[in-house]
Amino acid sequence: MRSTQARASPVRLSARMVAALGALLVVAATGASSARAAEPTLAADAGPLRAVVTTEPWSVRFGGPAGQAPLQEHAGTGSGPVGTLGFRTLAGWSRATKVVDQRRHGADWVGTLSTTDPAGRTITVRLAGAGAGLVRLTATVLAGGLPPVDAVGTSFDAPAGERHLGFGERANAVDQRGREVESYVADGPYENVENPFIAAFVPTPGYRPRPDATYFPIPWLLSSRGIGVLIEDDPVSTFRLGTDDPGAWSVAVNGTAMHLLVVAGPTVPDVLRRYTAHVGRQPPAAAPFYLGPWWQPKGPEAENVKLLQNARATGSVVQTYTHYLPCGDQQGKPQRDRTAAFHAAGLAVTTYFNPMVCTTYGAAYGPAAARGLLTRRADGSPYTYRYTGSSQFFVGQLDFTNPDARRYYGDLLDEAVKDGYDGWMEDFGEYTPLDAHGQDGSTGEAGHNTYVKRYHQAAREYAQDRAGRPLARFNRSGFTGSARYSQIVWGGDPTTSFGFDGLRSAVSGGLTMGLSGVSLWGSDIGGFFALSQPQTTPELLARWLQVGFASGVMRTQASGFSLVDSPRAQIFDPELLPIWQRYARLRTQLYPYLASAERQYDATGLPLMRHLALAYAQDSRATAREDEYLLGDDLLVAPALDAGQRERRAYLPDGRWVDWWRSVTLDADGAPHLGAATTHEGGQDVTLPAPLDELPLLVRAGTVLPLLDPSVQTLTAYGKGNTVRLADRKTRLRLLAWPRGRRELSIGPDRRDRAISAEARRGWILQLRQGRRRTVELEASLSTLARGAFAPCRVLGGRSGRVPLRRGRDWSYNRTTRVLRVRIRARDARLQVLRRCAR
Repeated sequence: MRSTQARASPVRLSARMVAALGALLVVAATGASSARAAEPTLAADAGPLRAVVTTEPWSVRFGGPAGQAPLQEHAGTGSGPVGTLGFRTLAGWSRATKVVDQRRHGADWVGTLSTTDPAGRTITVRLAGAGAGLVRLTATVLAGGLPPVDAVGTSFDAPAGERHLGFGERANAVDQRGREVESYVADGPYENVENPFIAAFVPTPGYRPRPDATYFPIPWLLSSRGIGVLIEDDPVSTFRLGTDDPGAWSVAVNGTAMHLLVVAGPTVPDVLRRYTAHVGRQPPAAAPFYLGPWWQPKGPEAENVKLLQNARATGSVVQTYTHYLPCGDQQGKPQRDRTAAFHAAGLAVTTYFNPMVCTTYGAAYGPAAARGLLTRRADGSPYTYRYTGSSQFFVGQLDFTNPDARRYYGDLLDEAVKDGYDGWMEDFGEYTPLDAHGQDGSTGEAGHNTYVKRYHQAAREYAQDRAGRPLARFNRSGFTGSARYSQIVWGGDPTTSFGFDGLRSAVSGGLTMGLSGVSLWGSDIGGFFALSQPQTTPELLARWLQVGFASGVMRTQASGFSLVDSPRAQIFDPELLPIWQRYARLRTQLYPYLASAERQYDATGLPLMRHLALAYAQDSRATAREDEYLLGDDLLVAPALDAGQRERRAYLPDGRWVDWWRSVTLDADGAPHLGAATTHEGGQDVTLPAPLDELPLLVRAGTVLPLLDPSVQTLTAYGKGNTVRLADRKTRLRLLAWPRGRRELSIGPDRRDRAISAEARRGWILQLRQGRRRTVELEASLSTLARGAFAPCRVLGGRSGRVPLRRGRDWSYNRTTRVLRVRIRARDARLQVLRRCAR
């Protein structure tokens, strides 16, 4: 068939037909096995994504239907780090030159590639579909030859303007282009001046003195063009992102094989959806209190609770740190009275575990060692090493490749749950020695990186199968695939500073985690390490509270590690309490919006904290921002991240944006009420006020923002006396609306809670569908309507939208602020706000 005929009469082929056609093309072009043709060969078809190879010279290209950004292997056969598929030895890189043999193994394409290696070593390549929009490239270097192979890798073109996102949690940057990024589970990062001190007490296997060091690496590159690459290998991998050639990026995996998964878009959210569906998303939030304010006591716990109760800002979770592991600090210290007291105040309460067991904790270490439940040395003896906390001691660590060790860990966790705790900090996991052995034979870099995944899997299995109630587990360590076992993630131990590894890095960490498939994430509000810095200042804590409010999880850190004798600000201080009060109350009220956004993550992988590339990938000014982001669909957050900052220059993406603090006032209960709306057009930079008690925050015009009744004090089911719980106000809902155009929105945690806001010729229509009958209090700013503000003459309601509501009783309108207020009781309702009334 001629090409002109093909264009005139397109034919839709099934995946099986395409694979068969590809095989015929290979046979026709190569004479069954010898490869001489330079014509492209369809090697793998995964629907939205296809892999095409050129046999001489060798190259591979990933692309697909119109709109899919291509991924083209970078040409070059030199000995440097940039070039075609190859392997590294002490002599440098040897690169693939051509295909010398190719065949079909089922639907997979398998080829043998000659290389520039003087020893004549070849590379076996397999290209295969791994699901819709997923293609896997497996490259293996055949054994033999000297010097030995230490890594396998390849390079791809990096067009101008492409941003390299993802890589797991990273403190140094969001867009890593121009940098080298290593994927190795480690403790850190730390500021350069602190590294010599850290090296003295962090075990060598857990220490990486690099700015990209992280507790939760993922070898995952998400391109702003709408395509992704995941390295599926457990050993250390390293991305070099334009450091050697500004027009190329490369990746190398330690060892003699590489498994590279290419993920289709064509949009950035499509890539994230496919990637997270493949590797696994975090478990759905099992309890509303995950999304409420968390705090750590400082001083007498009862006094802390009383102070926050008087401020009507008790929050939902209190964090305590009795170390059940490693050394059994709970022994001889009854815990149930403590947990009962917090429960009476309406608070869930957490404690502390890690995967290590002190050699002095005989009740736990003795049975674990005797039963072979600890990681081992080559001779089979338990592998112990020095661990430093508030003091130094020797520990072994549980071997989670052993099913008996996983069950044993569950037994240890069960003690805390029976003591009344509702979860725990699931700390550490980064110190696995490279020469430690697991029962399954794992060791080296692969065993080090995957230890954390097995560790959190064991805790998840306990929480899911044995606990009997929702538990708030929060871990800092992870690797590829850990998200599915990580109920909540926190960003480790940051520095008490505004800059690197401090507040600014808390924003970077949240955004990179979101771009890597983790949504329920939060930082230590206020920081932890004060090694080269003073302790947390009042200004730093105020600004960090604001970032925490606008994160996946809002949790404070009241204590830390300090080498400097300086005071540490606390939320209980008179100057900080009003700021905690403001944002803790708002956070609680925002629960329906946050829960709705988290449900969106469960379905699509879109995180709560969203880098602007997830919504505005075609806007280069938006994708360049690393200090502002979306919280859910409709809140744009531009936090103040510098000491002394009292205004903030921010970029507003396309659309119209409402300045929250210039358009809303808070009443005595901390409930926001609409006033005259101050708006900004998108596509430009604006200067926003940022007084110390304000988080620069904007709302997308068109939003209907759902809020709890302000009387709700806790998102738990706990509480005695006058404590108002979420369940006590389940039949009340507040809606703040800035109508513009047409929007369909979720307005609650129930998937049935929906709203459609639409402008019409006659005025504005709000359609409500709810999972239950509620009293709904609506405030709507009619000044944001695209058709222009108007003073309503009538408001109709009921299921049909035809029942007149009474002015003064059911609705009112302020001509000065242009705010409409409506109060209805309904499950499903249609509100019609009429511009004109028939005479």
